[in-house]
Amino acid sequence: MKQLLPFLAIGVLLFSHLVHSETSGQRPNIILITADDLGFDDLSRHGHPYISTPNIDRLAEQAVRFNDFTVTPVCATTRAALLSGRDPYKTGVSGVHGGRDFMAKDEILMSNILQNAGYKTGTWGKWHVGKTAGYFPWDRGFDEGYYAELYQHQNSFGWLNGKKVSHNKWVSEVVTDYAIDFIERNQSQPFFAYLSYLAPHEPWIAPKRFTEPLMKQGLRPAIANLYGMVNEMDEQIGRLLARVDALDLADNTMVIFLSDNGPWWDSSNAGAMLKSEWQERNPSQLKGNKGQSWQNGIKSPLFIRWQGHWQSHDVQRYVDVKDILPTLIALTQASVPAQHKGFDGQPFLDYLQGDMSGDNSRETYIASHDVKVALDHFNQWTPLDKKSKAAMTYSEQIIGLRTEKYKLLLNPAQDQPLYPQAEHGYALFDMQRDPLESHNIMSEKPVVAKDMINKLTQKFNQIINDPHSFTVPIYTIGQTSSLVNGFGPAATSSNVLSKPHHLTNLKQINDFARYAINVTQPGQFQLYIQQDNTDSAGLEIAVEIGQQRITTILNGQQNQLIGSVNLTANDSEFTLKVLANHSIKPWTSISGLRRFLFVPQADSTSLATFSNPY
Repeated sequence: MKQLLPFLAIGVLLFSHLVHSETSGQRPNIILITADDLGFDDLSRHGHPYISTPNIDRLAEQAVRFNDFTVTPVCATTRAALLSGRDPYKTGVSGVHGGRDFMAKDEILMSNILQNAGYKTGTWGKWHVGKTAGYFPWDRGFDEGYYAELYQHQNSFGWLNGKKVSHNKWVSEVVTDYAIDFIERNQSQPFFAYLSYLAPHEPWIAPKRFTEPLMKQGLRPAIANLYGMVNEMDEQIGRLLARVDALDLADNTMVIFLSDNGPWWDSSNAGAMLKSEWQERNPSQLKGNKGQSWQNGIKSPLFIRWQGHWQSHDVQRYVDVKDILPTLIALTQASVPAQHKGFDGQPFLDYLQGDMSGDNSRETYIASHDVKVALDHFNQWTPLDKKSKAAMTYSEQIIGLRTEKYKLLLNPAQDQPLYPQAEHGYALFDMQRDPLESHNIMSEKPVVAKDMINKLTQKFNQIINDPHSFTVPIYTIGQTSSLVNGFGPAATSSNVLSKPHHLTNLKQINDFARYAINVTQPGQFQLYIQQDNTDSAGLEIAVEIGQQRITTILNGQQNQLIGSVNLTANDSEFTLKVLANHSIKPWTSISGLRRFLFVPQADSTSLATFSNPY
């Protein structure tokens, strides 16, 4: 890949030069809008019987509409691909939560590139590619960032450039308020505004003025709240676009709208949809759902509007979420730093300008958040260290490969009776003739099948062998109180069980969890451990950092001081280890490990005042 980088860079620069002449040197403002768990059919434009999205529909009418656009099956991997233009596994993002949703700090993001090109940058809402120091949006090229608490739809709170803030408003309104204020303050210069809405991700809850009309149509309250979230988001998007018009910015502002993955059918506060409700929600009859590689898990709307420059039209050519950043680079003439690791996406400016000719060489690696590894207790939140990567076999993965004409799936979900059965683990579809993935053509197209399998195998091996793939979080420890997520280790012993927001099952002698750190301010620190239950009382533990080893017996308190440690710039990891069980209960364990906190000896910050996401 390194050998190809100069050619890729030259190609982007040459293409950028051609586009530059066609757009008369203008650099548009960029508004990027993402929805959360919005299905392709969750728009009134796409035939939904209850959802009403007049503002998004109007945007689509004015935009270039991509009818064969894919993202990834879950939110964090899509956001990594969107912001980096790279396969998400290569950025360190391989899932949601548990430390698997941290994008490596050396990745160069859309925000970095546009900021360096003179754009003022801001983002508000869902982030989900890192949640400790060094990984936040204000650390990653955004001049302004609101990190919204997940999933606090009502009375949104979060962190604005690192400071905790609260609002007595619904989160879609909060996101829009911040964006409008940002645009008003920066309208005289190029700006990049990334609105990352949380709707309609569960829990399903929306203002009554949106739910009551839907319940009057006979919908259950749960479904009325789900659809009400989309309707409310649409209203806020309409308010945003109206303000852009009022400021006379529409003709020099590109607006991009997409979702991060397909629809989900369950809510923690309301239960699951009925089969009949699910059928109504998906009039296109796409197979699958969020988390799956079937089309309903990865097909997303994509509308791109630049008034006065691109005429509205439909694009039937295949494009992918990784293509958006290379397209923006080509359009804006932004330079790519020499240390960039290389894009996996391709520009599609020709399609935006109405030119549908030529070959389409895109090959998308369809990745799953549920990486399969043949180790005990391994799940979708377990760290992918060297041992895990070595135990990751191709044949067990839930992956796929998409070209414009064909789509190959390995081990696709078979949880619905009408899904085509895989043959020897594979399903192959002609996406031009069979966009609903109804007929597996593995036997009918053996030459195509063999070629696609070879390509998928090669891509899997390339990613496994990439030194940057599946990287673990590296926690910054500096001059202020620093957080290390207990549920985001770099490695664990085989008995330890990872969960989305906790590490559990540390109970046997020598059970351990190891964490990667970067000490930016050496010194003496007080080390605290934080747990969300008291099940570990009586366990004797050790924390080992370099040649230091401090021990204590856990006392059942949720916040406990472990001891004092001296950190140097050379320290790159620490390990928590179980030494003995002094409880009368033989099965005592650390079952709710949440975080560690390093407090500088001279710092007055306490656990009571410390504030940080997760």
